[in-house]
Amino acid sequence: MTEILTTVVGRLTNTPVTRDLGGGREVVSFRMACNHGYLDRTTGQWKESSTSYVSVDIWRRHLGRNVQGSFVKGDPVMAHGRLYVRDYEQEGRSRTAVTLVADAVGPDLNTAMAAVTRVRRTADGSLVEEAGMPAAVDDGPADEGVSLGPRPAPDEEQVGHAAEAVPAVRA
Repeated sequence: MTEILTTVVGRLTNTPVTRDLGGGREVVSFRMACNHGYLDRTTGQWKESSTSYVSVDIWRRHLGRNVQGSFVKGDPVMAHGRLYVRDYEQEGRSRTAVTLVADAVGPDLNTAMAAVTRVRRTADGSLVEEAGMPAAVDDGPADEGVSLGPRPAPDEEQVGHAAEAVPAVRA
C-alpha cells in the first residue's frame, strides 16, 4: 500500500478532543477548514472559491497532548502526515471523507505568532515543561543555547506594526 504524505494548512473548526480507546490508548482529533482562493487579476482582489474540510487524528500520545494544550477552535495550523481518503454512502448519496493521521502539527506562522514552550519526557513517559525541570545530566546542562520556559512575548519595538496587521484569532 502506498502512503500519501502531505501537509495541510487551515484553521481548526473545533477545539481538539481526546477519545479514550481503553487499554491506555487514546486519539486526539480535530477538523480543519482549508480555504481555497485565487487572485482575480482583472480586479486585483483575492477571491475565495471553496473550502475543503479535513479530519485530523493524532495517535502519538505526546503530540496529541501538546496539540490539545496548544490550540483552540479558529487557530491557524499546519498538519503533516499520512492522508487517507474513504468513499461511503449516506442517505443514498455518495460521500468522501478525508482524514490525515498527523505526525507533526504546528501553528501557521503566516497568519499568527507563537511562543514556544519546550517540554521533555520524564522516565515514566509523562511530559514536563522545561522551565520546571532540573538540568539534564546526560546531554549537558539544559540552559546551553536554549532558554528555559516560555519565551517572553515580543515588545512593540521588536514587532513594530506587524502585530497590528495580523488580527487576533481568539476573543
